[in-house]
Amino acid sequence: MECEHQDGDIMGSCAICGDTVCGECVQTVFDTMICSVHGDLEDEGAWELVGFYSGSVPIEERRFYLNEQGLTSLAVEADDDVTELYVPGEEKEDAYAVLSSASEDGLQCDDCRVYYSADLGSCPVCGVRTVEEES
Repeated sequence: MECEHQDGDIMGSCAICGDTVCGECVQTVFDTMICSVHGDLEDEGAWELVGFYSGSVPIEERRFYLNEQGLTSLAVEADDDVTELYVPGEEKEDAYAVLSSASEDGLQCDDCRVYYSADLGSCPVCGVRTVEEES
């Protein structure tokens, strides 16, 4: 649903759905612009971190897999060329299932369950290296 404010200045695109966002309907989560349609997801506490991906793993591919299964996701650029992948809390388990089937080039931390690019070396959340990395 595109922004319908004819007199609003276009600010950019919603990071969730890609629709245009104007100054009247813009909202943010994790300092990332979202549209008013996703206003119920404006609370950062409603989101769960499910993955970290570096430039070698296309985040949009992961988001595509999640979207195909009807799951909402948000990519947030972090430090050091790493993008964090978030989903609404109630979709976390479903997201893990989708990511496990789509993660040939990624690893899942045995301790905190977060997915991450193998080239990151260890889990960015807890620092644990997986057995797959050590072999």
